[in-house]
Amino acid sequence: MAFADPASGPRARPSTVNLAVNLLYAAAGIELINIILSLAYSGKIAEGTKNAVRGTSQEDAGLSAGVTTTISVVIGVLIIALLVLLAVYVGKGKQVARILTWVLGGIAVCCTVSVFGLSFVGEAGWNEARKTDPDLPTYDRYMELVYSEVPGWYQPLTTVLGILLVVAILGAIVLLALPASHPYFRKVEQQWEPPVPGTGDPGYPPAGGPPNQPPPTV
Repeated sequence: MAFADPASGPRARPSTVNLAVNLLYAAAGIELINIILSLAYSGKIAEGTKNAVRGTSQEDAGLSAGVTTTISVVIGVLIIALLVLLAVYVGKGKQVARILTWVLGGIAVCCTVSVFGLSFVGEAGWNEARKTDPDLPTYDRYMELVYSEVPGWYQPLTTVLGILLVVAILGAIVLLALPASHPYFRKVEQQWEPPVPGTGDPGYPPAGGPPNQPPPTV
């Protein structure tokens, strides 16, 4: 009995998997840009926050701005490392990486979307705080002061990058779930090939007859 060598040739990677891998790398690049922007303007945003709440009951918010930036940068670096690792192993056809892309990618999308939702929650919380502290500026004025020292394109750009990050991860998740991607992640099984007579396979004598057998008499 003989088996074909499953590694006799590389498997062709479907176009859906190729695009999913590229989207994972793109998502990592987008997150890197987010980190760079955050580091570049975190000091000015922290200073703007301090100025916006100075002399009010929310003055501690200015002190925590730097800590929040540090935490977001650390999380961003972890997300980049995760996306790159997923892209590498998805490209190699690893089923575990494919499943992790669905699970962890979905979590990353939920976290990114929740950031946009927090702006509405933050506005509601701020308005409640103003009821007990009239010295607080309106929420719109507060945001204006927070970002007063950063370029006008900063907020629109970070919003667009956040949307692109969600789209890239969702795109990779959908592409890896398409039927065209399934075969690439299936375990390659050895294919049985019938033995060829005369090659010495079990059950077949070698060419020329059995060994040590005298020639037939006439």
